[in-house]
Amino acid sequence: MTKLFYKILISFILIITLTCWAQVQVLYQPSDEIFINPERGFYTQVTTYDAQSSLTLNTLNSIKSQGKSLILRMYYLKSFRNTPLNSALLTMIGNDFNLLRQAGMKSIVRFAYSDNIGQPDAPLNIILNHIDQLKPLLKQNSDVIMVMQAGFIGAWGEWHSSTNGLDTVTNRRTILFKILDALPASRMVQVRTPHFKQEIFDNYNPIPADSAFLGTYYTRTGHHNDCFLASWDDYGTYTDTTVEKQYLNDDCLFVPIGGETCNPSQFSGCANAIYQMKYLRWTYLNSGYHPTVLNSWTTNGCMNDIKKYLGYRFELIDGTFTDSLRPGDGFNFSLKIINKGNAALFNPRDVELILVNQDTNEKYFCKLPIDPRLWQPNDTVNLQYTIGVLNNNPAGLYKLFLNLPDPDPKIHERVDYSIRLSNLNVWDAATGYNNLNINVVVDSTASGAYYTGNLFFKPLVVNSIDDDDSNTHQGSNQSNKLELNNYPNPFNNSTKIVFTIGNNSNVSLKLYNLLGEQIDTLINDYQLKGNYEVIYNADKLSSGVYYCVLSNEYSLTTTKIIVLK
Repeated sequence: MTKLFYKILISFILIITLTCWAQVQVLYQPSDEIFINPERGFYTQVTTYDAQSSLTLNTLNSIKSQGKSLILRMYYLKSFRNTPLNSALLTMIGNDFNLLRQAGMKSIVRFAYSDNIGQPDAPLNIILNHIDQLKPLLKQNSDVIMVMQAGFIGAWGEWHSSTNGLDTVTNRRTILFKILDALPASRMVQVRTPHFKQEIFDNYNPIPADSAFLGTYYTRTGHHNDCFLASWDDYGTYTDTTVEKQYLNDDCLFVPIGGETCNPSQFSGCANAIYQMKYLRWTYLNSGYHPTVLNSWTTNGCMNDIKKYLGYRFELIDGTFTDSLRPGDGFNFSLKIINKGNAALFNPRDVELILVNQDTNEKYFCKLPIDPRLWQPNDTVNLQYTIGVLNNNPAGLYKLFLNLPDPDPKIHERVDYSIRLSNLNVWDAATGYNNLNINVVVDSTASGAYYTGNLFFKPLVVNSIDDDDSNTHQGSNQSNKLELNNYPNPFNNSTKIVFTIGNNSNVSLKLYNLLGEQIDTLINDYQLKGNYEVIYNADKLSSGVYYCVLSNEYSLTTTKIIVLK
């Protein structure tokens, strides 16, 4: 028995030793370079009145050549204050989105009827009808919409000075909820002041971490400030400046904030500007207004830092990787990343490891079960996973890359929409991948341990999308797909919730109210892939709108359920 024990012990030590020999550490060097990245940074405002000035590809390419990936597309609808939107305008908006996609850019979108105080806006019924007309365009083109500003009400769509009495809590709530319904649940809407959000939801608390990104109205409502740094209260943006800035400091960990400066002041100098953008977690800023403020930042030497740290800025620190293994074995890695930007991501994004065969250029990818929107400012995250290499994976020398692509299939493969890390010698401009500077040998004679988990490097096969020139991973989203619905809806006493799980995983099915507060847990367990249904009894619920949220390690989906009693 003793000899057998020692043989087993020696074998175990040998396996551990061989495994350790197959590990290599890489240290990454930071970069101070200012470079373009999606969904962050300075934007250019491009305004049109009643479809009179269309976007052009030349205009967008010119903006992009200045190091900007964003525009604010401002649509003034002065000719439609009392009529439906016409086909010419709707066609132009659709063309704008197509051009943005061609240029590899995204937009902040706003609609308004008035470009000055005293000019009329539109009646509520007209606005609601216009949003209905815009809904198909917004849903079909959400891939190139970074965020939508609530707009529509009053001067510049900034929710004041309405000539139709729309600047009330009830009307603001009606319009905000209508916009949120018109967009897919993956996109957020910004309101002009923090107090507007607090009043609409009758909730003065910021989004708690455990309720973030649930797809509810409250967790999809962010902020924009178009008089940033203009005065102590930013010309009425704040009703209680100190308290509401603390609220934004917490709330904007999970929703976007951005806007423009509007007046030089004692508050617009470099030191305070940098502090406020960091404290309030700013993601984007107008590059054209106010010119005096912007020029002072250049003159006083802080403009480059402002450009670098708007939004997220991810930097690799170090990594430890398996550098040789057999087909069928597990690839182990640990990778540290710090977010040195002012803000976190707020739109969904994939995190993928890519193995590229150096002889054949064949690619194998694994989508990691992690949400990079949780990589908060100044936080260091440590990605630690074991990923299986398929039994039939060809032997050879592979390079390893980290890819942070947009999850939308229309632009998933587009380099312009992948995130570049702020390190020296990692960015591959041809693929949009970040080179982790590690060679991995797949060899049947290597040492290792057979992998029994459910994360694998799968062949990357790119298929064309019919309606544009973009591509998508074959099967990249299908195996992890979640589907959720319920019927009847609306309902009185009970409803049947039906859902599909695309992969064996830890599944959560929970119910939330409009404020993102958890009401009930229906499922919280490991489930096999397949179709399921649950009968939910709403006896304890009052009439209203609720959200059912289905999630696992890979994805999340939401459906709105309406209780009528």
